[in-house]
Amino acid sequence: MFLNNYKPHLSLFTFLIVIFFLRMFLWIYADLDLGFDEAQYWTWSKNLEWGYYSKPPFLAWLINIFTSICGNTEICVRISSPILHSISAFFIGLTCKNFTRNHSACFIAASIWILIPGISLSSGFISTDVPLLFFTSILLWSFSHILFIKNNNLYYLIFCLALALGFLSKYAIIYFVISLILAVMFEKNIFIQIKNNFSLSYLFAIFFVFFLIVFNHLQWNYNNSFITAHHTFANANINGEGSGFKSLIKFFLEQFIVFGPLTLVFLLTTLYKYNKLSTEERTLIFLSFIPILLVMFQAFISRAHANWAAIAYVPATVLVASQIVKYWPKTKFIYFGIIIIGVLFAVLIPLSSKHNFGLDPFKKYRGWSDLGSEISNIYLNYPSAILVTDDRRVMAEALYYMKNKPKKWVRWNADGNIHDHYELVTKHEDLKNEIGVMVSSEPNNKHFISSFTKVTFLKDIYRDISRQKSKEYKVWLLEGYKK
Repeated sequence: MFLNNYKPHLSLFTFLIVIFFLRMFLWIYADLDLGFDEAQYWTWSKNLEWGYYSKPPFLAWLINIFTSICGNTEICVRISSPILHSISAFFIGLTCKNFTRNHSACFIAASIWILIPGISLSSGFISTDVPLLFFTSILLWSFSHILFIKNNNLYYLIFCLALALGFLSKYAIIYFVISLILAVMFEKNIFIQIKNNFSLSYLFAIFFVFFLIVFNHLQWNYNNSFITAHHTFANANINGEGSGFKSLIKFFLEQFIVFGPLTLVFLLTTLYKYNKLSTEERTLIFLSFIPILLVMFQAFISRAHANWAAIAYVPATVLVASQIVKYWPKTKFIYFGIIIIGVLFAVLIPLSSKHNFGLDPFKKYRGWSDLGSEISNIYLNYPSAILVTDDRRVMAEALYYMKNKPKKWVRWNADGNIHDHYELVTKHEDLKNEIGVMVSSEPNNKHFISSFTKVTFLKDIYRDISRQKSKEYKVWLLEGYKK
């Protein structure tokens, strides 16, 4: 009896391990340099704070933990991504079992999640979506325990911790809260269910502990003029001129790639059957579709990247799996179709970075290690120079890939406004009585010359983006900084 209870979990664990090692092998084979965002996150991880210019702090903490264990190679910077996605799959499986009271649902939900095309892509890189989705899976799992199992108060604490750490990973965790609020407002049965399990005292305790955990991050933002929040709103470009239906349709079509074409079609058919769904299933409908609709609205009035509604697909996976289990064996062909499509994406996405299949979606990851080596070779002649760049991408990649690390670095800020992390934490005055080596990506290269008594052109260096295309950078020696 004991072994029979654990057999489904052992099968799932074995499956996830196989997918993990297959995924690791394929991405190691792809051999991509760190993207500039990844290199920037690595920089953050070497100087731990409660906040950064564009993101909350948890991702930097995460990278710091793993690089402290296994080193600073690309694989060590990224390794937490496939690990956390695999653990997320396990929690999503447990959540689906709680919603359906069916042990088979555990394997079905977890296998769907780990093979979602968006997860196959995300597993090869490190981004804020990784801890966001991880904590969302734990948040939904603890939520399902509170609603259906009611073991003890531990799950309220786990719910609160997952919500707070999710917030410290990416602000998009708030979509979960907004979805629950709207569900309670528009569905009487959901309101009753939530009310019966979340008393006012529990809600107050959750809010209080949440505030305690995120307080230092909020204080960091306050001390830095709420720069992370300003960047988040600026990135959303709410007041910008959007392309209306064109942007909306583009975002909607991208979701077929993010979640998988067959999986999304099946999810949409579930929405069509809304009136026939149980209270539990309707709760998952709200948690799945509200984030997608909110980001679709943003896409219409401004713009939206394909991954901005990624949090929706945690509950959506539970919902899809629950429907597959509910109507099994009629739906078994849909499930196997989802898995086959998922496996194809899991293999082809990393292979496409090595073998051009007519598209090259990984251009921004190419050539940075060679550029870093070029800059390092220049630094052999100027070992005490300060590294200066006019591009955060160059700064991030140079700091990671240079063999001869500079003692100091300065992000050149031509207009005086803060645009990125490096402009936030450095200042031009650091160049006083120092020489600098400027690596410039600007076409005219005139914006810094007047600030120095002597500027000497050293050489052109290049980053190969593809076999046919390269990017030129100019390197200058800067002496005699004057304000």
